Amino acid sequence: MALNEAKIPRDNVDETKEEVGRLQQYKNLTKHEELRRRRTECSVEIRKQKGADMMMKRRNIVDDVEEEFASESEVDEPKKQPTVRLSNDEIKSILSNNPSENDMIRCFESLRKSLSKTKNPPIDEVIQSGLLIALVQALTVQSERVQYEAAWALTNIVSGTTEQTIAAVEAGATAPLIQLAVHSSSQISEQALWAVANIAGDSAQLRDYVIKCHGVEALMFLVEKLEQFTDSHVRTIAWAFSNMCRHKNPNAPLDVLRVLAQGLVKLVQSLLSCCFQHPDIQVRQDACWAVSYLTDGPDEQIQLACDSGVLPHIVKYFKHAENLVAPALRTLGNVATGNDSLTQSVIDLGCLKRLVPLMEKTKSSSITKECCWLISNIIAGTHAQIQSVLDAKLLPLIINIFQYGDHKCQFEASWALSNLVQGGTVNQIYALMECNAVPALCQALKQTNTDMLTNTLETLSLLMTAVQDCYSQELEVLLDQVEENGGLDALERLQESQSERIYELAYSIITQFFTDDDGANAENNLATRSDHDAPWSF
Repeated sequence: MALNEAKIPRDNVDETKEEVGRLQQYKNLTKHEELRRRRTECSVEIRKQKGADMMMKRRNIVDDVEEEFASESEVDEPKKQPTVRLSNDEIKSILSNNPSENDMIRCFESLRKSLSKTKNPPIDEVIQSGLLIALVQALTVQSERVQYEAAWALTNIVSGTTEQTIAAVEAGATAPLIQLAVHSSSQISEQALWAVANIAGDSAQLRDYVIKCHGVEALMFLVEKLEQFTDSHVRTIAWAFSNMCRHKNPNAPLDVLRVLAQGLVKLVQSLLSCCFQHPDIQVRQDACWAVSYLTDGPDEQIQLACDSGVLPHIVKYFKHAENLVAPALRTLGNVATGNDSLTQSVIDLGCLKRLVPLMEKTKSSSITKECCWLISNIIAGTHAQIQSVLDAKLLPLIINIFQYGDHKCQFEASWALSNLVQGGTVNQIYALMECNAVPALCQALKQTNTDMLTNTLETLSLLMTAVQDCYSQELEVLLDQVEENGGLDALERLQESQSERIYELAYSIITQFFTDDDGANAENNLATRSDHDAPWSF
């Protein structure tokens, strides 16, 4: 196979909205491209989940695995004798001389145990010895025990580096592993699927090769039989779905994702309705992360998840443990980055009313951050969608997080407030005053993060403009609040900022709202910024 990764260009989102008169200045017309950029930068939880997945790529030795396998299979095994670890040369010698079934079991068991070492497994040595071909051929030997040992050994090989995984793929391991993934023996099926999931999880390129070898069909076959499998087996199925949806450069083809979406619906439904049969939290967590990866793409990809009917089930995860809430929030936040119709679908699920108790009770900063991110995406929508957030009483929570949360949460909250003043009506913007946002905005002016300062200054500036234009009787109150909370002093200090954008915003607010009628302060501020010394005048 050719191992040259193809690249699929994404269509640019071109979404414009009609605005009325003066309110057009408040609208952020490039919101979806900006939100997608931020989504890429805000992937801490996904990176943590990927790290957890990497730990699943090594299968430790179970001392009595041979006895367990024999008891669950129909193969009659002689009484287990203590085995001696064979060298690679000894294994090659035995396998090259018309080995019996027991000889093959002994060889591949020895290989599997060597490769199952938790530290420095000899993957490269096995590859260089030429035994990869033997392992691949063993997958088709008519002995369940031989197939199982070979699949286990290959699982550990493809859990290694990309180069090691490619070596196994080029040796022809993928197709027979996929065939064994639907084997009637649950143990063989699970072990082979584990190896296939390792391959698909390595890169978009290898994921596509798994698709070519009918890996999706195998997954869809397995998802129809979930009630027959152990928790461990279902966990592997969920994790395989996750890896099939994970990579974005490029995304999997839409027709493939459409099929996977249907499988995820069945998987999530089963896990929610049969939680006593499948109580493993990791199963549900992997299934939900798989849906989040499915929604992490262009609008047409997000639409697949909406059309599949999986999202109503994802919202139910809000009632579960926080390690299940995190991928649910990520999924809905991804959907809300889409067009206004997709954003509305999140609102229609009723998730906004669920966010209030969640944000009030959680002690997890990552959950709080994800909530703010989801809300900021919705606030970047239409006036009606912004109003839905206000009606859900979420703005006071956002302001409180903006003032008292940790830095990452404050940063996400700053985007929510910035999106509000850029896309809301005057009445919606004025809600910031009604919710006493001014002290929080003034406090945020002391931050050092450039992006957060920019958001804060833009929010304050557009709030003042809206009040000046439509609530002029309240302008003096607003200006007094800014001064009383140290905002004016902070604005004057920010005129010394090295950031040209921050300087311009601070200077503009002072000159527009805090200067004398004769403009003397404006001239003085401009002179301070100048690189040239003013002439002395006595």
